Amino acid sequence: MNAQTKLSAVIITFNEEKKIDRCLSTLKWVDEIVVVDSFSTDSTVNKCKKYEAKVYQHAWPGNYSIQRNIAIGHASHDWVLSLDADEVVTKSLCDEIQELLRMGPDADAYGIPRREYLSGRFISAGGFYPQYLIRLYRKSLGEWINPLHERFVTRGNTKNLQNSILHDGSPTFKIFMDKFNYYSSIDAEADYIVRNRKFSLFRAVFKPVERFFGRFIKQKGYKDGIHGFYMAAVIAINYFLREMKIYELNYMEKNKDNWESVCRKTVVGGDDAP
Repeated sequence: MNAQTKLSAVIITFNEEKKIDRCLSTLKWVDEIVVVDSFSTDSTVNKCKKYEAKVYQHAWPGNYSIQRNIAIGHASHDWVLSLDADEVVTKSLCDEIQELLRMGPDADAYGIPRREYLSGRFISAGGFYPQYLIRLYRKSLGEWINPLHERFVTRGNTKNLQNSILHDGSPTFKIFMDKFNYYSSIDAEADYIVRNRKFSLFRAVFKPVERFFGRFIKQKGYKDGIHGFYMAAVIAINYFLREMKIYELNYMEKNKDNWESVCRKTVVGGDDAP
């Protein structure tokens, strides 16, 4: 790569000792590796240093975009390739990026298709593939936004690359479900507190149906068999849980019973207790 197209690979980590080796081993061709770690308690940092990565420690701010923006601030070069510790760059993508930077980029940011790996199978449809995520970009022309489901927004023009990143984010059905249960809590809090959204029984009933139909039928999730059915179902459940958690936040704020009072009356001292 010439001086105009040097590339920094940037990763944020926390306790990723089981996967970080695999990720970093696919990045030996970049000009530098930058890791911002949230004070891991395992061997993540030591493993990063084996690959001569520049490791910086920063406490988790509770916001993925803030941490990613801090991370790219440590990058020496304007062109950045952002990865997660559970992702790897395929050889074909490596070749494609190197050729692009050698010839001179014709855009300011590039979407890269990501292939999801779920419980022993690479997913091929259902809106999960091809799922283009901006991961190669000029950091001077944009920033990461959103605390969850974060994305890089550029002021420049964008194009898509052809070859993929592989993502091992959900090795089991349970982990996939746990992840979306967590997402539904974060999204519900943002809906209720930030957006002042109220509970809707209509959304609770029909939004999950719409999402399941969209993922499994319209976006052809059925091509992935039971795996595709499961992913579509979990996405639908996520929207149901999100709505019910909005209801819960509202109910707990305005209507909840006083546990201590009820306990004193009905358990500790009987119905006549003060």
